[in-house]
Order: sequence, then C-alpha cells, then structure tokens
Amino acid sequence: MLSGLSYIMSEVTKVFMGASALLRNGSVLSRVGSASVALAAHSSNIPVLICCETFKLTNRVLLDSITQNELGDPETVRDTDNNGPEGQLDNWKEISSLKLLTLKYDVCPSQYVSGTITEYGILPPTSVAVLLREINADDVDFDEL
Repeated sequence: MLSGLSYIMSEVTKVFMGASALLRNGSVLSRVGSASVALAAHSSNIPVLICCETFKLTNRVLLDSITQNELGDPETVRDTDNNGPEGQLDNWKEISSLKLLTLKYDVCPSQYVSGTITEYGILPPTSVAVLLREINADDVDFDEL
C-alpha cells in the first residue's frame, strides 16, 4: 500500500523499478504508483534506479500522465476492500455525476531518478537523448546516402 511507503523508506537503501518506456527528457513511463515511490525515495535521499532495455527508449516527451494514457477497468476501483462504508461504490454507474478513472501508467520526472540501467551500463537520466542519438546513428547506412 502506498500509505505505508514513508514508513518503510527508513529501511531501504536503493529502489529498483522497471519502465514501460524511457522518454527523451529522462522521465520514466511506468506502472501507476511508481512516481509516488520515486518521490518518496528521492525525499529520503535514497537512489532510484530504473531498469530499462534500450528498445524501450523513445523520442516522445510527456509532462504528465493524463494526456496520453491507457485506461483500466473502472470496476477495479470498486472492487477494492476499501471502497467506502458498506460498499458505497457498488452502484456507481447509477450516479450520473460520478465517473471512475483508472489510469494504467504514470510519468516519473527525471529529477527523481538517480540512474538508468541499460545494456550500455548505468547512465544518468539526462543522457537518454544522447543514447537515442547514438543508437539511431548506428542504424544509418552511409552507403545509401
């Protein structure tokens, strides 16, 4: 549970997380909640390391996780054990002013990331653009130019 995150951070020395995508500006697109974990670790001066294969690097830049995201099934929000007093969300579809939103991913800003672990080694998040340029330079066939 994310509510116990600040309590457990006193016992943590490093945080390792996976990534769905590593964005050009060094931000990380990952499962929802990962930005909260990275923020808590950063606030406690604990290094956050992102494990990501280079094929997941992208030229895209996202500043938030709302504009482009996948939506999950809203029933998963209702099906939690903490859905309010006596199943308050059981009839949520009948309330016209209530919409449940379940995001699948969030964007972790690069300032919360200490390093990214790739096939090329551990790199700072600011080096993603350089790594993308190097990888794309390897794909150019100079005989065709």
